[in-house]
Amino acid sequence: MSTPSVYCFVSAGSVHCIPVNAFNGFSKHLDGSPQPTIQIDHHNSVVNTKQLTPVEENDIHLKIKHKNLLYNLNNPSLSDIESDSNDTNDESEYISGVIDNYLAHALYFPDYSIELTDNISDNYAQIREFLCKIFSKTWVHSEKITVQRLTGGITNMLLQCTYTPNNEIVLMRAYGPGTNFIIDRHREFISQLVLHSIHLAPTVHARFKNGLIYGFLEGRSLEPSELKHENLYPLIAQQLGNWHSKVEISKVHQGVEKLREYTRSSKRRSFDQPRPKDLHLRKEKERRIKKRYISNVWELIEDWINIVPIIPPLIESFRENSSSEVTEDNLRETIMTEFKWLKSTLESRSNSPVVSAHCDLLSGNIIIPNEELISTPLTELPPLSENPIQFIDYEYMLPAPRAFDIANHLAEWQGFNCDRSAIPEPSRSNKTLVRWVKAYLNDDDASPELVQGLIDEIYCYYGFPGFYWGIWAAIQSELSNIDFSYADYSKLRLQEYWDWKQSFLVN
Repeated sequence: MSTPSVYCFVSAGSVHCIPVNAFNGFSKHLDGSPQPTIQIDHHNSVVNTKQLTPVEENDIHLKIKHKNLLYNLNNPSLSDIESDSNDTNDESEYISGVIDNYLAHALYFPDYSIELTDNISDNYAQIREFLCKIFSKTWVHSEKITVQRLTGGITNMLLQCTYTPNNEIVLMRAYGPGTNFIIDRHREFISQLVLHSIHLAPTVHARFKNGLIYGFLEGRSLEPSELKHENLYPLIAQQLGNWHSKVEISKVHQGVEKLREYTRSSKRRSFDQPRPKDLHLRKEKERRIKKRYISNVWELIEDWINIVPIIPPLIESFRENSSSEVTEDNLRETIMTEFKWLKSTLESRSNSPVVSAHCDLLSGNIIIPNEELISTPLTELPPLSENPIQFIDYEYMLPAPRAFDIANHLAEWQGFNCDRSAIPEPSRSNKTLVRWVKAYLNDDDASPELVQGLIDEIYCYYGFPGFYWGIWAAIQSELSNIDFSYADYSKLRLQEYWDWKQSFLVN
Protein backbone atom coordinates (compact mmCIF):
# COMPACT_ATOMS: atom_id res chain seq x y z
CA MET A 1 0.00 0.00 0.00
CA SER A 2 1.38 3.44 -0.91
CA THR A 3 0.15 7.01 -0.62
CA PRO A 4 0.76 9.21 -3.69
CA SER A 5 2.99 12.21 -3.12
CA VAL A 6 1.10 15.45 -2.63
CA TYR A 7 1.68 19.10 -3.45
CA CYS A 8 0.53 21.36 -0.60
CA PHE A 9 0.17 25.09 -1.03
CA VAL A 10 -1.44 28.13 0.54
CA SER A 11 -3.70 30.33 -1.57
CA ALA A 12 -5.68 33.27 -0.17
CA GLY A 13 -4.87 32.04 3.32
CA SER A 14 -6.23 28.52 2.82
CA VAL A 15 -4.23 25.30 2.49
CA HIS A 16 -4.85 22.96 -0.47
CA CYS A 17 -3.55 19.47 -1.29
CA ILE A 18 -3.19 18.22 -4.88
CA PRO A 19 -1.50 14.94 -5.92
CA VAL A 20 1.86 15.45 -7.60
CA ASN A 21 0.68 13.44 -10.61
CA ALA A 22 -1.74 16.26 -11.38
CA PHE A 23 1.26 18.08 -12.86
CA ASN A 24 2.87 17.08 -16.16
CA GLY A 25 6.36 15.76 -15.54
CA PHE A 26 5.69 14.80 -11.91
CA SER A 27 3.88 11.52 -12.35
CA LYS A 28 6.45 9.17 -10.81
CA HIS A 29 7.62 8.19 -7.39
CA LEU A 30 11.18 9.06 -6.41
CA ASP A 31 12.24 5.51 -7.27
CA GLY A 32 10.94 5.97 -10.83
CA SER A 33 7.85 3.80 -10.46
CA PRO A 34 4.61 5.27 -11.84
CA GLN A 35 2.10 6.80 -9.46
CA PRO A 36 -1.52 5.65 -9.67
CA THR A 37 -4.01 7.87 -11.43
CA ILE A 38 -6.54 9.27 -9.00
CA GLN A 39 -9.50 11.61 -9.18
CA ILE A 40 -9.09 14.90 -7.39
CA ASP A 41 -12.10 15.79 -5.31
CA HIS A 42 -11.27 17.25 -1.93
CA HIS A 43 -14.09 18.58 0.23
CA ASN A 44 -16.43 18.92 -2.77
CA SER A 45 -13.93 21.13 -4.60
CA VAL A 46 -13.05 19.53 -7.95
CA VAL A 47 -9.80 20.70 -9.52
CA ASN A 48 -9.34 20.44 -13.28
CA THR A 49 -5.78 19.14 -13.58
CA LYS A 50 -5.51 20.25 -17.21
CA GLN A 51 -5.39 23.81 -15.93
CA LEU A 52 -2.33 23.20 -13.76
CA THR A 53 1.22 23.43 -15.09
CA PRO A 54 4.51 23.74 -13.24
CA VAL A 55 6.66 26.83 -13.71
CA GLU A 56 10.22 26.16 -14.87
CA GLU A 57 12.03 27.13 -11.65
CA ASN A 58 14.03 25.31 -9.02
CA ASP A 59 10.91 25.02 -6.85
CA ILE A 60 7.51 23.93 -8.11
CA HIS A 61 5.07 26.83 -8.36
CA LEU A 62 1.44 26.89 -9.31
CA LYS A 63 0.36 28.75 -12.39
CA ILE A 64 -3.35 29.46 -12.63
CA LYS A 65 -4.69 29.90 -16.15
CA HIS A 66 -8.38 30.48 -15.55
CA LYS A 67 -10.50 32.32 -13.02
CA ASN A 68 -12.85 29.39 -12.43
CA LEU A 69 -9.98 27.35 -10.97
CA LEU A 70 -9.33 30.16 -8.57
CA TYR A 71 -12.93 29.86 -7.39
CA ASN A 72 -12.53 26.10 -7.07
CA LEU A 73 -9.51 26.73 -4.84
CA ASN A 74 -11.82 28.58 -2.49
CA ASN A 75 -10.50 32.09 -2.98
CA PRO A 76 -12.78 34.10 -0.68
CA SER A 77 -12.46 37.51 -2.33
CA LEU A 78 -13.34 38.47 -5.89
CA SER A 79 -11.48 41.73 -5.43
CA ASP A 80 -8.23 39.79 -5.15
CA ILE A 81 -8.46 38.55 -8.72
CA GLU A 82 -10.32 41.25 -10.65
CA SER A 83 -8.45 42.64 -13.65
CA ASP A 84 -9.23 45.64 -15.82
CA SER A 85 -7.77 43.94 -18.86
CA ASN A 86 -9.95 41.94 -21.25
CA ASP A 87 -6.93 40.24 -22.78
CA THR A 88 -6.80 36.55 -21.77
CA ASN A 89 -3.02 36.41 -21.55
CA ASP A 90 -2.80 39.57 -19.47
CA GLU A 91 -5.51 38.23 -17.19
CA SER A 92 -3.67 34.93 -16.79
CA GLU A 93 -0.42 36.67 -15.87
CA TYR A 94 -2.20 39.01 -13.47
CA ILE A 95 -3.95 36.18 -11.66
CA SER A 96 -0.72 34.17 -11.46
CA GLY A 97 1.01 37.15 -9.88
CA VAL A 98 -1.74 37.61 -7.31
CA ILE A 99 -1.63 33.96 -6.30
CA ASP A 100 2.15 34.05 -5.91
CA ASN A 101 1.70 36.82 -3.34
CA TYR A 102 -0.26 34.41 -1.15
CA LEU A 103 1.55 31.22 -2.02
CA ALA A 104 3.63 28.94 0.18
CA HIS A 105 4.19 25.47 -1.19
CA ALA A 106 5.92 22.17 -0.51
CA LEU A 107 6.05 18.56 -1.64
CA TYR A 108 5.10 15.73 0.70
CA PHE A 109 6.39 12.18 0.11
CA PRO A 110 4.48 10.04 2.65
CA ASP A 111 6.30 6.78 1.91
CA TYR A 112 9.87 8.03 1.50
CA SER A 113 12.24 7.54 4.45
CA ILE A 114 15.81 8.62 5.12
CA GLU A 115 17.91 5.92 6.79
CA LEU A 116 20.18 7.98 9.03
CA THR A 117 22.61 5.26 10.10
CA ASP A 118 23.22 4.13 6.52
CA ASN A 119 23.62 7.72 5.33
CA ILE A 120 26.18 8.64 7.94
CA SER A 121 28.30 5.61 7.06
CA ASP A 122 27.88 6.22 3.30
CA ASN A 123 28.71 9.95 3.19
CA TYR A 124 25.00 10.83 3.05
CA ALA A 125 24.59 9.31 -0.44
CA GLN A 126 20.82 8.78 -0.19
CA ILE A 127 20.28 12.29 1.15
CA ARG A 128 22.32 13.87 -1.65
CA GLU A 129 20.38 11.94 -4.31
CA PHE A 130 17.11 12.94 -2.67
CA LEU A 131 18.07 16.61 -2.74
CA CYS A 132 18.90 16.36 -6.45
CA LYS A 133 15.37 15.13 -7.08
CA ILE A 134 13.78 17.87 -4.99
CA PHE A 135 15.83 20.66 -6.59
CA SER A 136 16.17 19.01 -9.98
CA LYS A 137 16.75 22.24 -11.92
CA THR A 138 19.63 23.62 -9.84
CA TRP A 139 21.11 20.82 -7.70
CA VAL A 140 22.22 18.64 -10.59
CA HIS A 141 25.42 17.03 -9.27
CA SER A 142 25.04 15.02 -6.08
CA GLU A 143 28.80 14.88 -5.52
CA LYS A 144 28.80 18.68 -5.18
CA ILE A 145 26.45 18.59 -2.19
CA THR A 146 28.03 18.80 1.24
CA VAL A 147 26.17 17.62 4.32
CA GLN A 148 27.11 18.83 7.79
CA ARG A 149 25.56 17.60 11.00
CA LEU A 150 24.67 20.54 13.22
CA THR A 151 24.49 20.60 16.99
CA GLY A 152 21.39 21.66 18.91
CA GLY A 153 18.07 19.97 19.53
CA ILE A 154 17.86 17.11 22.01
CA THR A 155 15.31 15.03 20.12
CA ASN A 156 16.10 15.41 16.38
CA MET A 157 19.07 15.33 14.00
CA LEU A 158 19.62 18.56 12.05
CA LEU A 159 21.69 18.58 8.86
CA GLN A 160 22.94 21.57 6.88
CA CYS A 161 23.00 20.73 3.16
CA THR A 162 24.92 22.99 0.76
CA TYR A 163 25.10 22.90 -3.03
CA THR A 164 28.65 24.19 -3.49
CA PRO A 165 28.42 25.60 -7.08
CA ASN A 166 25.93 28.30 -5.99
CA ASN A 167 26.41 28.04 -2.20
CA GLU A 168 22.68 27.46 -1.72
CA ILE A 169 21.86 26.08 1.73
CA VAL A 170 18.85 24.14 3.02
CA LEU A 171 18.30 22.37 6.31
CA MET A 172 17.11 18.80 6.73
CA ARG A 173 15.60 17.72 10.03
CA ALA A 174 15.28 14.00 10.64
CA TYR A 175 12.79 13.14 13.36
CA GLY A 176 14.07 11.46 16.49
CA PRO A 177 12.94 7.88 17.16
CA GLY A 178 9.54 7.68 18.81
CA THR A 179 8.86 11.43 18.61
CA ASN A 180 5.78 10.83 16.43
CA PHE A 181 4.09 9.52 19.57
CA ILE A 182 4.13 12.98 21.10
CA ILE A 183 4.33 15.30 18.07
CA ASP A 184 1.71 15.74 15.33
CA ARG A 185 3.86 15.87 12.18
CA HIS A 186 0.94 16.87 9.94
CA ARG A 187 0.34 19.90 12.15
CA GLU A 188 4.01 20.83 12.25
CA PHE A 189 4.21 20.73 8.43
CA ILE A 190 1.02 22.70 7.80
CA SER A 191 1.91 25.21 10.53
CA GLN A 192 5.18 26.06 8.79
CA LEU A 193 3.40 26.40 5.44
CA VAL A 194 0.90 28.84 6.93
CA LEU A 195 3.60 30.73 8.81
CA HIS A 196 5.71 31.08 5.67
CA SER A 197 2.72 32.39 3.73
CA ILE A 198 2.53 35.34 6.16
CA HIS A 199 6.33 35.82 6.32
CA LEU A 200 6.81 34.38 9.81
CA ALA A 201 8.82 31.27 8.93
CA PRO A 202 11.38 30.10 6.35
CA THR A 203 10.33 28.18 3.26
CA VAL A 204 9.42 24.54 3.72
CA HIS A 205 10.53 22.74 0.55
CA ALA A 206 9.58 19.15 1.20
CA ARG A 207 8.42 16.70 3.80
CA PHE A 208 9.17 13.00 3.81
CA LYS A 209 8.16 10.16 6.11
CA ASN A 210 10.68 10.92 8.83
CA GLY A 211 11.70 14.50 8.27
CA LEU A 212 11.55 17.95 6.66
CA ILE A 213 13.62 20.02 4.24
CA TYR A 214 13.31 23.76 4.75
CA GLY A 215 15.00 27.10 4.20
CA PHE A 216 18.12 28.29 5.95
CA LEU A 217 17.94 31.55 7.93
CA GLU A 218 21.02 33.76 8.10
CA GLY A 219 22.10 34.50 11.62
CA ARG A 220 22.39 32.46 14.79
CA SER A 221 20.26 31.17 17.62
CA LEU A 222 20.45 32.78 21.05
CA GLU A 223 22.11 31.50 24.17
CA PRO A 224 19.85 31.15 27.24
CA SER A 225 21.59 34.05 28.98
CA GLU A 226 20.73 36.35 26.05
CA LEU A 227 16.96 35.97 26.45
CA LYS A 228 17.05 38.70 29.12
CA HIS A 229 19.35 41.04 27.18
CA GLU A 230 17.82 44.52 27.33
CA ASN A 231 18.26 45.08 23.59
CA LEU A 232 16.71 41.74 22.66
CA TYR A 233 13.86 40.79 24.97
CA PRO A 234 11.54 43.62 23.83
CA LEU A 235 12.00 42.49 20.21
CA ILE A 236 11.26 38.89 21.17
CA ALA A 237 8.15 39.99 23.06
CA GLN A 238 6.95 42.14 20.17
CA GLN A 239 7.41 39.30 17.69
CA LEU A 240 5.57 36.84 19.93
CA GLY A 241 2.67 39.27 20.18
CA ASN A 242 2.74 39.55 16.41
CA TRP A 243 2.54 35.74 16.12
CA HIS A 244 -0.39 35.52 18.49
CA SER A 245 -2.37 38.18 16.64
CA LYS A 246 -1.49 37.21 13.06
CA VAL A 247 -1.60 33.39 12.87
CA GLU A 248 -5.17 32.17 12.44
CA ILE A 249 -5.95 28.96 14.31
CA SER A 250 -8.69 28.03 11.84
CA LYS A 251 -6.36 28.19 8.82
CA VAL A 252 -3.88 25.77 10.38
CA HIS A 253 -6.66 23.46 11.58
CA GLN A 254 -8.37 23.37 8.17
CA GLY A 255 -5.06 22.63 6.44
CA VAL A 256 -4.27 19.78 8.83
CA GLU A 257 -7.71 18.28 8.29
CA LYS A 258 -7.31 18.48 4.50
CA LEU A 259 -3.96 16.71 4.62
CA ARG A 260 -5.31 14.02 6.93
CA GLU A 261 -8.30 13.49 4.67
CA TYR A 262 -6.01 13.30 1.64
CA THR A 263 -3.85 10.59 3.19
CA ARG A 264 -6.91 8.68 4.43
CA SER A 265 -8.67 8.82 1.06
CA SER A 266 -5.48 7.84 -0.81
CA LYS A 267 -5.10 4.76 1.36
CA ARG A 268 -8.75 3.84 0.85
CA ARG A 269 -8.36 4.07 -2.92
CA SER A 270 -5.33 1.77 -2.84
CA PHE A 271 -7.51 -1.12 -1.68
CA ASP A 272 -10.06 -3.09 -3.68
CA GLN A 273 -13.65 -2.54 -2.63
CA PRO A 274 -13.83 -4.15 0.83
CA ARG A 275 -16.45 -6.58 1.96
CA PRO A 276 -19.14 -5.06 4.23
CA LYS A 277 -17.57 -6.57 7.32
CA ASP A 278 -14.15 -5.19 6.40
CA LEU A 279 -15.69 -1.81 5.68
CA HIS A 280 -17.23 -1.72 9.15
CA LEU A 281 -13.92 -2.61 10.77
CA ARG A 282 -12.10 -0.02 8.66
CA LYS A 283 -14.54 2.73 9.65
CA GLU A 284 -14.22 1.77 13.29
CA LYS A 285 -10.43 1.90 13.04
CA GLU A 286 -10.58 5.31 11.35
CA ARG A 287 -12.93 6.55 14.07
CA ARG A 288 -10.48 5.49 16.76
CA ILE A 289 -7.52 7.04 14.93
CA LYS A 290 -9.37 10.30 14.39
CA LYS A 291 -10.25 10.44 18.08
CA ARG A 292 -6.55 10.60 18.91
CA TYR A 293 -5.97 13.79 16.93
CA ILE A 294 -4.96 16.63 19.22
CA SER A 295 -6.47 20.07 18.68
CA ASN A 296 -5.12 22.09 21.66
CA VAL A 297 -2.54 22.03 24.43
CA TRP A 298 -4.98 20.66 27.04
CA GLU A 299 -5.73 17.61 24.90
CA LEU A 300 -2.01 17.16 24.30
CA ILE A 301 -1.28 16.95 28.02
CA GLU A 302 -4.09 14.44 28.53
CA ASP A 303 -2.64 12.34 25.72
CA TRP A 304 0.82 12.50 27.27
CA ILE A 305 -0.49 11.49 30.70
CA ASN A 306 -2.15 8.41 29.20
CA ILE A 307 1.21 7.16 27.88
CA VAL A 308 3.63 8.51 30.50
CA PRO A 309 5.97 5.77 31.80
CA ILE A 310 5.94 4.82 35.46
CA ILE A 311 9.45 5.93 36.41
CA PRO A 312 10.84 6.42 39.96
CA PRO A 313 11.49 10.21 39.72
CA LEU A 314 7.88 10.77 38.62
CA ILE A 315 6.55 8.69 41.51
CA GLU A 316 8.84 10.53 43.94
CA SER A 317 7.70 13.94 42.69
CA PHE A 318 4.03 13.18 43.31
CA ARG A 319 4.66 11.39 46.61
CA GLU A 320 6.62 14.36 47.94
CA ASN A 321 4.13 17.00 46.84
CA SER A 322 0.72 15.36 46.71
CA SER A 323 -1.57 14.57 49.63
CA SER A 324 -2.70 11.37 47.87
CA GLU A 325 -1.26 7.92 48.43
CA VAL A 326 0.77 7.49 45.25
CA THR A 327 1.67 4.03 43.94
CA GLU A 328 2.80 2.59 40.64
CA ASP A 329 -0.76 1.42 40.05
CA ASN A 330 -2.44 4.79 40.52
CA LEU A 331 0.30 7.19 39.32
CA ARG A 332 -1.36 8.06 36.00
CA GLU A 333 -4.71 8.54 37.72
CA THR A 334 -3.04 10.83 40.28
CA ILE A 335 -1.34 12.87 37.55
CA MET A 336 -4.62 13.22 35.65
CA THR A 337 -6.42 14.39 38.79
CA GLU A 338 -3.74 17.02 39.35
CA PHE A 339 -3.94 18.12 35.72
CA LYS A 340 -7.72 18.49 35.85
CA TRP A 341 -7.36 20.69 38.93
CA LEU A 342 -4.76 22.82 37.12
CA LYS A 343 -6.88 23.18 33.98
CA SER A 344 -10.10 24.08 35.79
CA THR A 345 -8.28 26.53 38.08
CA LEU A 346 -6.54 28.36 35.25
CA GLU A 347 -9.64 28.56 33.09
CA SER A 348 -11.73 29.90 35.96
CA ARG A 349 -9.16 32.39 37.31
CA SER A 350 -7.73 33.69 34.03
CA ASN A 351 -9.65 34.27 30.82
CA SER A 352 -6.54 34.06 28.66
CA PRO A 353 -7.29 34.24 24.90
CA VAL A 354 -6.49 31.10 22.89
CA VAL A 355 -3.87 31.72 20.17
CA SER A 356 -1.65 29.75 17.79
CA ALA A 357 1.11 29.21 20.32
CA HIS A 358 4.70 28.22 19.57
CA CYS A 359 4.88 26.18 22.81
CA ASP A 360 8.67 25.73 22.65
CA LEU A 361 10.19 29.21 22.52
CA LEU A 362 13.54 28.44 24.12
CA SER A 363 16.74 30.29 23.21
CA GLY A 364 17.76 27.84 20.47
CA ASN A 365 14.52 28.52 18.58
CA ILE A 366 15.05 32.29 18.39
CA ILE A 367 17.22 33.61 15.54
CA ILE A 368 18.95 36.99 15.32
CA PRO A 369 20.43 38.03 11.92
CA ASN A 370 23.53 39.82 13.24
CA GLU A 371 25.41 40.93 16.34
CA GLU A 372 24.40 44.58 15.91
CA LEU A 373 21.12 43.81 17.65
CA ILE A 374 23.05 43.11 20.83
CA SER A 375 25.41 46.08 20.66
CA THR A 376 22.90 48.70 19.50
CA PRO A 377 20.72 50.21 22.28
CA LEU A 378 17.00 49.71 21.71
CA THR A 379 15.37 53.06 22.42
CA GLU A 380 11.96 52.28 20.90
CA LEU A 381 10.08 49.42 19.28
CA PRO A 382 10.43 49.13 15.50
CA PRO A 383 7.43 48.69 13.20
CA LEU A 384 6.33 45.04 13.23
CA SER A 385 7.40 44.63 9.61
CA GLU A 386 10.97 45.60 10.58
CA ASN A 387 11.33 43.34 13.61
CA PRO A 388 14.40 41.19 12.76
CA ILE A 389 13.73 38.40 15.29
CA GLN A 390 12.58 35.07 13.82
CA PHE A 391 11.27 31.93 15.50
CA ILE A 392 12.03 28.42 14.21
CA ASP A 393 10.97 24.82 14.95
CA TYR A 394 7.21 24.40 15.04
CA GLU A 395 6.92 20.82 16.32
CA TYR A 396 4.88 21.71 19.40
CA MET A 397 2.82 24.52 17.87
CA LEU A 398 -0.80 24.21 19.03
CA PRO A 399 -3.73 26.39 20.07
CA ALA A 400 -3.12 27.38 23.69
CA PRO A 401 -3.86 30.24 26.07
CA ARG A 402 -1.50 33.10 25.24
CA ALA A 403 -0.45 33.32 28.89
CA PHE A 404 0.90 29.75 28.67
CA ASP A 405 3.05 30.56 25.63
CA ILE A 406 4.37 33.67 27.35
CA ALA A 407 5.04 31.92 30.67
CA ASN A 408 6.61 29.01 28.79
CA HIS A 409 9.05 31.38 27.08
CA LEU A 410 9.87 33.30 30.26
CA ALA A 411 10.58 29.99 32.02
CA GLU A 412 13.30 29.39 29.41
CA TRP A 413 15.25 32.33 30.85
CA GLN A 414 16.51 29.80 33.43
CA GLY A 415 18.45 27.92 30.73
CA PHE A 416 19.27 24.23 30.70
CA ASN A 417 20.85 24.54 34.15
CA CYS A 418 17.39 25.32 35.54
CA ASP A 419 18.54 28.40 37.42
CA ARG A 420 15.08 29.60 38.37
CA SER A 421 16.41 32.85 39.80
CA ALA A 422 16.84 34.01 36.18
CA ILE A 423 13.09 33.79 35.47
CA PRO A 424 11.56 37.28 35.75
CA GLU A 425 9.29 37.69 38.75
CA PRO A 426 5.66 37.93 37.56
CA SER A 427 4.79 41.04 39.54
CA ARG A 428 3.58 44.52 38.67
CA SER A 429 6.65 46.05 40.31
CA ASN A 430 9.09 44.19 38.04
CA LYS A 431 10.24 46.83 35.54
CA THR A 432 11.69 44.19 33.21
CA LEU A 433 8.39 42.34 32.93
CA VAL A 434 6.47 45.61 32.54
CA ARG A 435 8.72 46.50 29.59
CA TRP A 436 8.34 42.97 28.21
CA VAL A 437 4.53 43.18 28.36
CA LYS A 438 4.42 46.61 26.71
CA ALA A 439 6.55 45.24 23.87
CA TYR A 440 4.27 42.21 23.55
CA LEU A 441 1.31 44.60 23.25
CA ASN A 442 3.36 46.63 20.73
CA ASP A 443 2.58 49.75 22.71
CA ASP A 444 5.20 51.59 24.76
CA ASP A 445 2.38 53.78 26.08
CA ALA A 446 0.07 50.96 27.16
CA SER A 447 -2.04 51.88 30.18
CA PRO A 448 -1.02 50.62 33.65
CA GLU A 449 -4.35 48.76 33.88
CA LEU A 450 -3.73 46.89 30.62
CA VAL A 451 -0.16 46.01 31.59
CA GLN A 452 -1.07 44.90 35.10
CA GLY A 453 -3.95 42.81 33.80
CA LEU A 454 -1.67 40.88 31.43
CA ILE A 455 0.96 40.37 34.13
CA ASP A 456 -1.71 38.89 36.42
CA GLU A 457 -2.86 36.68 33.54
CA ILE A 458 0.70 35.46 32.94
CA TYR A 459 1.28 34.77 36.65
CA CYS A 460 -1.64 32.35 36.71
CA TYR A 461 0.18 30.23 34.10
CA TYR A 462 3.65 30.37 35.66
CA GLY A 463 3.39 26.81 36.96
CA PHE A 464 2.06 25.21 33.77
CA PRO A 465 5.42 25.06 31.90
CA GLY A 466 6.95 22.98 34.70
CA PHE A 467 4.04 20.53 34.55
CA TYR A 468 4.13 20.44 30.73
CA TRP A 469 7.85 19.76 30.37
CA GLY A 470 7.92 17.50 33.41
CA ILE A 471 5.50 15.05 31.77
CA TRP A 472 7.25 15.46 28.41
CA ALA A 473 10.65 14.63 29.88
CA ALA A 474 9.29 11.52 31.60
CA ILE A 475 8.09 10.24 28.21
CA GLN A 476 11.41 11.13 26.57
CA SER A 477 13.24 9.09 29.24
CA GLU A 478 11.78 5.97 27.63
CA LEU A 479 11.89 7.09 23.98
CA SER A 480 15.09 9.00 23.34
CA ASN A 481 18.51 7.51 22.60
CA ILE A 482 20.23 10.79 23.45
CA ASP A 483 22.61 10.79 26.40
CA PHE A 484 20.60 13.08 28.65
CA SER A 485 19.01 12.39 32.02
CA TYR A 486 15.39 13.04 31.06
CA ALA A 487 14.09 11.28 34.19
CA ASP A 488 15.92 13.64 36.56
CA TYR A 489 14.98 16.61 34.36
CA SER A 490 11.34 15.55 34.64
CA LYS A 491 11.40 15.79 38.42
CA LEU A 492 13.29 19.08 38.30
CA ARG A 493 10.74 20.73 35.98
CA LEU A 494 7.78 19.34 37.94
CA GLN A 495 9.15 20.99 41.07
CA GLU A 496 8.60 24.34 39.34
CA TYR A 497 4.92 23.46 39.18
CA TRP A 498 4.69 22.36 42.81
CA ASP A 499 6.41 25.51 44.07
CA TRP A 500 4.13 27.71 41.95
CA LYS A 501 1.05 25.87 43.22
CA GLN A 502 2.00 26.44 46.84
CA SER A 503 2.55 30.17 46.21
CA PHE A 504 -0.60 30.46 44.13
CA LEU A 505 -2.82 28.91 46.80
CA VAL A 506 -1.36 31.17 49.48
CA ASN A 507 -1.76 34.32 47.41
